[in-house]
Amino acid sequence: MQSTDIDNDYADYLQNHIIANFKKIIDKDIYSLIINQRHQIEICTNKSAQSVGLNTWEDLRGFSFLNFSDKEAISKIFKKAYFSVLQNDIEQYARKLITLQKIVFESCRVVQFIDMLPYNEQFINYITTYTPLLHPDGTVVAIQSYSIQSYVLRFQGHISDPNGGNQTDIKGKFTNRELEILFLLSNGATQDQIAQILNISRGTIAAVVSNQLCPKFNIAGANTKLLMEAAINAGMYKNIPQSLWRPSLIILNHDLSEMIVESEL
Repeated sequence: MQSTDIDNDYADYLQNHIIANFKKIIDKDIYSLIINQRHQIEICTNKSAQSVGLNTWEDLRGFSFLNFSDKEAISKIFKKAYFSVLQNDIEQYARKLITLQKIVFESCRVVQFIDMLPYNEQFINYITTYTPLLHPDGTVVAIQSYSIQSYVLRFQGHISDPNGGNQTDIKGKFTNRELEILFLLSNGATQDQIAQILNISRGTIAAVVSNQLCPKFNIAGANTKLLMEAAINAGMYKNIPQSLWRPSLIILNHDLSEMIVESEL
């Protein structure tokens, strides 16, 4: 069979089997979408579209994070934030998503991650799973994404406005990097997760904890548990630094998280 015939066979299977079955859940209370081999959204539930401020699934059809240099397409999701200081962060976020999608297509494996998305003045965490969808010949022809809102990290519902004026005293005692780490620690993030969010090595996190933060709280050694408790008691779980008000991913596949963090450094 020629390559054109094979491609047409995959396209037919995608349309007539995968998408046809997916249409049954378009109006259900589910966050889900189908991504094709070109990394485009073929179809999604209306709830998924509405979670990023769009009206129906048709508004997301054809969207791809592969085109993260397409300002018009990306700003459709991130609105005016794309044209602000967040532009580089959004592009890095998009590259990570595409990398994960490529892994699913090329390795036929399930990938799971925490998707941290600031939207409409709220910080929403989703646990998202990418599942490969196979043609009868074993080729991955699409990815189905499932997401649920999650409190796996605790900073939904209680954080203060990052531009608020009640953080002056706290800011004067710590560097911005220290404030980022304290906020994330006090909201339940591990050092590995913090490294992914901040795009720095775990060794750097450990050094800041032991050499800078523990001494400031009069904690002997590098006791992360005591530091987390001290940060919680100081109310630092409420005060999100402005620099963290951006999209970010925490990859839950341990082998992939190490590989992708290292490639981003």
